[in-house]
Amino acid sequence: MQQFRLQSILLLRATLRLMARKYDRPPLGQHFLTDEQVIDEMIAFINPKPEIPMVEIGPGRGALTQRLCNRVVNLHVIEIDPILVQALVRKFDSSVLAVHHADALEFDYSAIHREEELIRVVGNLPYSISAPLILRFVSIRKWIQDLCFMVQKEVADRLTATCGTKKYGRLTVSVRHAMTVDKIIDVPPESFTPPPKVQSSIVYMKPKSGESMDESVYTVFTDLVRMAFASRRKVVRNSLATLVEEDIFIQAGIDSGKRAEDLTVEQYEQLAKLIAGN
Repeated sequence: MQQFRLQSILLLRATLRLMARKYDRPPLGQHFLTDEQVIDEMIAFINPKPEIPMVEIGPGRGALTQRLCNRVVNLHVIEIDPILVQALVRKFDSSVLAVHHADALEFDYSAIHREEELIRVVGNLPYSISAPLILRFVSIRKWIQDLCFMVQKEVADRLTATCGTKKYGRLTVSVRHAMTVDKIIDVPPESFTPPPKVQSSIVYMKPKSGESMDESVYTVFTDLVRMAFASRRKVVRNSLATLVEEDIFIQAGIDSGKRAEDLTVEQYEQLAKLIAGN
């Protein structure tokens, strides 16, 4: 009886896999970009150069990958789905394309970056990891020339939010202290297969020029931003009480009666420098 039950379960799983393939439902919940016009606009905007290494996150079935292969000679793609990895290896010339079966959040990008040679990164990011993945690239921005990503529109709106608005938050400040961010276009669900239940947007990010924060200042900065937005309904005098004394607010010329979303990126940076003694 137990063996019969096990065989039934295995048969059901096999049937479901076949049905998923039949109805074009990707196994890991991916939404593949298939709109040729959107792909054309993305390629035209980033304008790939043959001599600059490129990385594509989440190539899926290779719609964007094909266009990139026509323009660059050193392309790396990072794909977590083993079935898609095998398909990409069969489809593309290995002399142009290097396929990495890996999690983009954990991938070692130093393996691609070379001394004095920055990399460009593009991709249709999995919505579930887009925010932490963008923050990962912020942390290694010294290796990055620019980033161009398809993300959920809500994430794009947070990245480009104006100080003083509800969408201005921890992600906004954490990214924009290091990167310039522009939203290029919004992309409707019907541009994907299968269509997601949300709107999407293409965002372009570029590391800011100039010196980065000292490590001690950056540690304070991340603590400030995390604490401020963890209690965003409180005024910063209260939410940051354990880190910032009133005289620091006065020295920075910041009204401690404001809330987290009312402080600019530059004001958070200024507070961090004062606390760290820089």
